[in-house]
Amino acid sequence: MVHIRLSEEAERLVKNYLKTEKQKSYTFDFFIDEKNYIKWEDVEIGMEAWSDKEFEVKEEDIESYLEATENNCSVFLKEGIAPPMFLTTIAFWLIGDSFIGSWIKTPGAINPGQKIEFCKPIRVGDVIRVKMKAYDKFIKRGKRYLTYYNEFVNQRGEIVAKWWGTLILPISRSEEEHKIEGVRR
Repeated sequence: MVHIRLSEEAERLVKNYLKTEKQKSYTFDFFIDEKNYIKWEDVEIGMEAWSDKEFEVKEEDIESYLEATENNCSVFLKEGIAPPMFLTTIAFWLIGDSFIGSWIKTPGAINPGQKIEFCKPIRVGDVIRVKMKAYDKFIKRGKRYLTYYNEFVNQRGEIVAKWWGTLILPISRSEEEHKIEGVRR
């Protein structure tokens, strides 16, 4: 099994910016569960699964996101509402560890496009889960594309967002590892 980690210097630098409970517990070894990753050729259109984790939206999560994006709009914290693109934070927390979403964090995967439909505001205290569905897969210019349809749902079962995300995936798990800068084995 290949383990790719941040260099010691990169690890030190990254730790300076980790503020929230979730950030501090996030794993940067994207191959830690490599044996469970599903391969492109094994994905069947229509296969679906719920995320293994939940994302409880805390005020510190929104504060950190606003700081990182240099968003000074105070309405989000006053009203306890997450900015729309905060959904990306939730997505990376939930999707990458799960069955059909396992390739989303793989070094070498490229994001050529996505479409997001926001249905309801995400608020402090909401507990978000995602149902992922393999929506489409195809080969274009010799590259392997995979599109997921994701429904993000709050604790009341309400759909807060729909996300069609497409990735171009490396041919094999180790194909791109030698090209990643700043990592050590």
